[in-house]
Amino acid sequence: LADIGTGNGHLLSLLAEEGFSNLTGIDYSASSIKLAAAINSDKPNIMFICRDVINSTTSDIRHDVCLDKGTYDAISLANTSASDRITYKQRIHSMVTPETGIFVLASVNWTVEELSEFYSDYFTVHYIVPCKQFTFGGVTGRDVSIVIFKPKLEVLS
Repeated sequence: LADIGTGNGHLLSLLAEEGFSNLTGIDYSASSIKLAAAINSDKPNIMFICRDVINSTTSDIRHDVCLDKGTYDAISLANTSASDRITYKQRIHSMVTPETGIFVLASVNWTVEELSEFYSDYFTVHYIVPCKQFTFGGVTGRDVSIVIFKPKLEVLS
């Protein structure tokens, strides 16, 4: 499992304590990676990598699960959002194990429909995680949108 935008690695720490292994935390912030490695120094089944997913070359390492719990939202807020979002989608696709891997994306800024549409050229929707819904002004929305994607073997151009 790769936690994209791992920060201090807290989620990976919890997963390691539950017996999960082969965990990788990826973050563009060297200080976050240093902190995460220090906090989790007693957990040999977690590896931390300082890597800017947007500005690095495609990874040769594939993961069965890539998890984004806010990185895409942060990228979406940047001045270079339009091009960075496309690059991010391409990079994540290259990181997920073909045929068997999944990409789990949680967003508080995008709807399930918007995420499904944007990622549709590289991924298919595998599952939409049920989340709390609310209605405001006659429109129903969610507190968070969580979509599990499967990578397409052939990418649409």
